Amino acid sequence: MDDPYTQPDSDCLINKLGLADANALAEAEFRIVSIRDVQAARASIPGDFSLSHLQDFHRFLFQDVYSWAGRTRTVDISKPGAYFCHWRFVDDEVGSVLAELATEGYLVGLHREAFLSSLAHFYGELNTRHPFREGNGRTLRAFLRQLSAAAGFQLDWSELSKAENIEACRIHLNTTDTTMLKRVLTPVVRRIN
Repeated sequence: MDDPYTQPDSDCLINKLGLADANALAEAEFRIVSIRDVQAARASIPGDFSLSHLQDFHRFLFQDVYSWAGRTRTVDISKPGAYFCHWRFVDDEVGSVLAELATEGYLVGLHREAFLSSLAHFYGELNTRHPFREGNGRTLRAFLRQLSAAAGFQLDWSELSKAENIEACRIHLNTTDTTMLKRVLTPVVRRIN
């Protein structure tokens, strides 16, 4: 199936940088988005933790790289052993998860253990939706970092084990079990004093 996000006869995403090599794009994207992520961490991105707010995070992080930054995907995507939400349902599904987050008071007022359990749940659920063609993990981590700060917790994503995170997300996607997600998120979460 043709992917409208990729260059013809290539696995390289169409990009504003004019790059036609997927590896060169990945390296440039990483550098650019890392700078934007630091900017997002130093100042808040205004919003109400809704789908449009999540889209604002994606737009902010990827605005220099992709013309579709901030827009939910229009194709199905997968990774080995992981099929994400069908694209036609992404907006409704993400909206539903974020409505649940609102119902739970955006995790404000929770003690650390309850916060960690809720964070693992929402991290896992939003990850299974994978609303963007690229950049879901980085967008989700920036979004949850700001949400957590508003709830009185700091998330230090440098403490996250990449390999264990991938496995925990895979397990959650296939079973909805958050046990491993809680374990990999434990070193990431600190209460703000």
